[in-house]
Amino acid sequence: MKSLLGIDLPFYSYGILMGIAFILSIWLFNYNSRNSKIPRPPLIDILLVISIFGILGARINYILLFPQYYNSFRDYIALHEGGLVFYGGMLTALLALYIYCRIKKYSFAMVADYMVPSLALGHALGRVGCLINDCCYGCQTNIIKIYHLKTDFAGVYRHPTQLYEILYLLILAIVFFFILRSGWQEKQENRGKTASLYCISYAILRFLNEYLRDDARGGFFTILKLSPAQVTSLIIIICGILYMVIKKFKNKVDCGVKNNE
Repeated sequence: MKSLLGIDLPFYSYGILMGIAFILSIWLFNYNSRNSKIPRPPLIDILLVISIFGILGARINYILLFPQYYNSFRDYIALHEGGLVFYGGMLTALLALYIYCRIKKYSFAMVADYMVPSLALGHALGRVGCLINDCCYGCQTNIIKIYHLKTDFAGVYRHPTQLYEILYLLILAIVFFFILRSGWQEKQENRGKTASLYCISYAILRFLNEYLRDDARGGFFTILKLSPAQVTSLIIIICGILYMVIKKFKNKVDCGVKNNE
């Protein structure tokens, strides 16, 4: 509990970081896309679609993975206590954004490309909340002795898997920020590739980082002993590669048609 003007109020770091993440992510999207020649949706629409459906998807995914933690309606809506799954939120938000763009006649590929640095930055801030609250923690290690849980015995250290992801996401945010600044994504044949490359890059990290995690991974594993997040990562990698291949093939076909004309 923190005191504000003599009044004791609960201080929820994760919720505050989520709010900051949404604000900074929308600002960064606006900054990156403001000079684009392609029409974009109003910022308030993007914020509402992503925040509402992202949180809803992340919460539902967590409930499906950990149903034993939910015994009342209060448990379902207690977001301040944590309980969100990134992949659930990302995929649900992207689906909702895709439907919105189709209805409003905007280019979903363009919006997705320009959202990449924002997604990476917002996700990194979310992982800071995980680090503060000791969730998504790693297994024990004697190699890196900088992180341990409050419940661990003295001398026990763990892989700071949250920190690994924070650093990687910040690197991706910077790399894709400069890719967008180059204008590469504005060409018709490149639309959607930036988002695909990001999804593939993050999914690879997430797949590898899962091997170092030691928290509950959803109550079940596949026959290959992969966590649900690893299975999702593999699906995203395959879909991202397929999109790139199909996009390249389609561009060659379009070029061939133009040359024949």
